[in-house]
Amino acid sequence: MALDKSLIVARTDLKMALKVGYVKYGLIGITAIGPIMVLATVGIIIFTAPNATELYVIMQMLGPTISPMLGLIAIIPASLIAANALVGEREQNTLEPLLCTPLTDRELLIGKVLSSFIPSIALLLGSVLVSEIGTISMFLIAGYAPMLVPDISGLFLILTAGPLMILAMNSIMILISGRVRRVYEAYQMSGATVMVFILPMILPMITLESGGIDPAAVWFSNIITILIAAALFVVTWGLAYSRFNRDRMVSLV
Repeated sequence: MALDKSLIVARTDLKMALKVGYVKYGLIGITAIGPIMVLATVGIIIFTAPNATELYVIMQMLGPTISPMLGLIAIIPASLIAANALVGEREQNTLEPLLCTPLTDRELLIGKVLSSFIPSIALLLGSVLVSEIGTISMFLIAGYAPMLVPDISGLFLILTAGPLMILAMNSIMILISGRVRRVYEAYQMSGATVMVFILPMILPMITLESGGIDPAAVWFSNIITILIAAALFVVTWGLAYSRFNRDRMVSLV
């Protein structure tokens, strides 16, 4: 099965990426930042709010900023792993044997994408789960009716735009990884690429500032963000699919 072959590539690629201390410890640190920030912020608000009414008003205003923040943090692990996809193989002298395997270009590309997509999605969902459980627990401990943080609109944004943005990031970083000579160059490019990709994810925050806590404005901004994420995915995947050429990469070994 083609997918089985791609999954083997993904598993091998992820193991190789995690051997790099910068990637391994970066994933741990970045993943922890999201829930820690959410729980710390919510905890301060819960235990300093003068009354329940003001608490819920503040939480409603905070809600639309939580999901974009968690989504942004999920993009970074994807960029770290994908940046190592091909140039890391080259530095470890495993790229040429990999490219000479009977795998098709499509199977190899899908495997490289999955190697960063699967752990990034797992980290994103884990961050959301920890944030939800932690905030609900704090509400109950403080004697308030629990709220979802992120809320329903935020969860919708994370579960739709999040995977699309991660896939788009993976696609473009794999192309970059196949064209640079050193891993550190790919990491530098990943930082610049992340700065571009975070722009759609902060759209809900901008809309919130101008539109207050109007639920319609929040949902509208979420839909726009999802459409932008979908467009980025289509463009970047199309580029990766059309330009991923093993013959060209073999010549760079």
